[in-house]
Amino acid sequence: MTPPPSIDRGSVTLSRLFTPRSIARMAAAPHDAGRDAAAAAVLVAQARSRIVIALGVTVVQLAMVFWLGGSATPAILLGIALAYAAFSGVLAIGVGRLERATPAVVTLALAGDIAFSFAMTVAGTTAVHYERALFGAMIVIHLANVYFGRRQAWRMVVLSFAAYLLLMFAAPDRLTALDRVEDLWTLLIGAAGTTIVIVNAGHVRRRLRAIVTLFERAEEGDFSGEYDEEADVRPDAITRVGRAYNRVRMHLASMVLTDPLTGCLNRRGFEQALARAAARSSRSGSELALLALDLDHFKQINDTHGHLVGDEVLRAAGALLNQACRAGDVVARTGGEEFTMLLPDTDAAGAFQFASRLCDIVRGHSFPPPVPWAPAIRLTTSIGVVAGAPESRDDFAAMISARADTALYVAKRSGRDRARAWSPDLSAAEQL
Repeated sequence: MTPPPSIDRGSVTLSRLFTPRSIARMAAAPHDAGRDAAAAAVLVAQARSRIVIALGVTVVQLAMVFWLGGSATPAILLGIALAYAAFSGVLAIGVGRLERATPAVVTLALAGDIAFSFAMTVAGTTAVHYERALFGAMIVIHLANVYFGRRQAWRMVVLSFAAYLLLMFAAPDRLTALDRVEDLWTLLIGAAGTTIVIVNAGHVRRRLRAIVTLFERAEEGDFSGEYDEEADVRPDAITRVGRAYNRVRMHLASMVLTDPLTGCLNRRGFEQALARAAARSSRSGSELALLALDLDHFKQINDTHGHLVGDEVLRAAGALLNQACRAGDVVARTGGEEFTMLLPDTDAAGAFQFASRLCDIVRGHSFPPPVPWAPAIRLTTSIGVVAGAPESRDDFAAMISARADTALYVAKRSGRDRARAWSPDLSAAEQL
C-alpha cells in the first residue's frame, strides 16, 4: 500500500489539498469513516469553486453599484465576500488535514453557503427583492442533494426558509399585510419546487442504484437479476436503460457463462448453478449429486487426428451428455476434456446408476470420423460420483467438487472406462 503523502503541519495551503491524489485517498475508506472521508474530499474539491464564485458575485455586485448606482455599500459587500472566502478556505484546510468531515461539519459548510447568499442579498438590495436569497438557497440545496444526500438537503431547506421568514418579518420596509402575503406565496412556491426536486432526485438515485447493482452482479457473472420495468409508473430515460439491460441480459449470460464449443456451461456458469442447487437442496432437505467425467485418452485423438477433429468430438460429447440427462440436470465443460454434471434431487445410488449408464452410452457411441471413409472414433469415459445433502455447510460446493474429483481420479487409476463413487473409506492406496 502506498503511504499517504506527508503534510507540513506548519504550512498547509489550499493548493496542496486540491490534488486528485489526496481527494481519491480521502474518498476510499471504510463505511462511516468512508462517508466522512468522501464528504471531506468533496468539501476540499469545492472550496476553490466556492471562493471563486463568491468573489465573482461580489465583483458583479460592485460593478452594478458603481455603474448603475444603488443602496449597497461596497465595503460591506467586500467584507462579506472576504469573510465567506476565509471561512471556506479554513474549513477546507481543516477537513483536508483530518481527511474526514462529519455530517455536522458538512451542515456547517452548507449553512455558510446559505448565510453568504442571504448576507449578500440583504447588503446588496432592498427588501422588495429579498426573494433573490431563495434562488441562491435553492442552488445550495440542489448541490447538497447531489453531493451529500437528501438529509443535508432537507436541513438546508429548513434553514433557508426559516431565514427567509425572519427576513420577511424583520424587514423595515415590509410593513403591509399584502407584502407579507406575496412573500409567503414566494416561499410556498419555492418550498414546493425544492421538495419536488429533492424527492425526484432521490427517486432517480434509487433507480440508478438498482441498475448499477445489476451491472455489478453481471460483472461477477450473475445475470439472474432483472430490471423491474413495471415499477416505473412514468417511463423515462432510466427505464430505457433498464429495458436495454433486460434485452441483452440473456445474451450476456450466454457469452459469459457458456462454453462456446460445446454449448454447455463453462466453469463459472457451473459454479453458479452448483451454488443455486445447493441453496435449494438446503432449503428442501434433499440430496444432490455431482458427476466428474473425463474422456479417456483424449490426447491421442488430438495427436492422431488434429485439434479440429478433437473439437468435433468434444462438441459431440457435450451433445451426448445433454441428451442423456434429465430436465433440470446441468452439464458443464470444466476443462479441456473434462465435463461435470449436476443432478438435483438425486441420491448416491441413483447417481451411481446413472453414471454407469453414461459409461455404456459413451462406450457405444460412434463419434464422427476425421474423414468420411475412415472408421468412427470410439471413446470411453471415467466418472467420479458423489452425492449428499448440503446441511447448511458454507463449503459444501467446494467439498462436493473435491470429492467428485477424488472419485474420478480413483476411477482413472483403477483402469478407466468405469464409474467410482466417493466414500470415506476410499483407501489411500487407491488414490495414489
